[in-house]
Amino acid sequence: MDTSTIWPSLNQMNRCLLVANPRTLTLLSRDFLPFLFCAIGCGACFVLQKYQDMPSFLASALVGFIGSFVPSSTFYDSKRLVASVYCGSFASMCSLSYFSSLIDVFLLSFITGSYFLLLGNYFRGFGGKLGSIGFISSLSFILLKAIL
Repeated sequence: MDTSTIWPSLNQMNRCLLVANPRTLTLLSRDFLPFLFCAIGCGACFVLQKYQDMPSFLASALVGFIGSFVPSSTFYDSKRLVASVYCGSFASMCSLSYFSSLIDVFLLSFITGSYFLLLGNYFRGFGGKLGSIGFISSLSFILLKAIL
């Protein structure tokens, strides 16, 4: 029995792997990483507010400051990742009374990441882009909670 028909060649296996496809890596770094960093900024700001009793503006400033140390790389755009951390922290500056559980934080993170990816290119050159996206995300989250 010929084993070449059973076992795929190494070249065929590399085409199936995520790491071997540069286009997939580009999409991953362009779309998923900013989405993930929005969630990290949102969650970190929430944790600092809720469990460290830190005011929302101070928690957002601290998250943004720490997020600004994202190292540069050829794999991703570090400026965009820093912006997404700030955007996430701005979104979670709303009152803690709107968060009944961690699922609400995940929902706000999802909304913020989605708006950041959808609206990020439209606000180029305008000041207050990240705060506006954070505000729109918080408002959408509050309205969604009121409906549900």
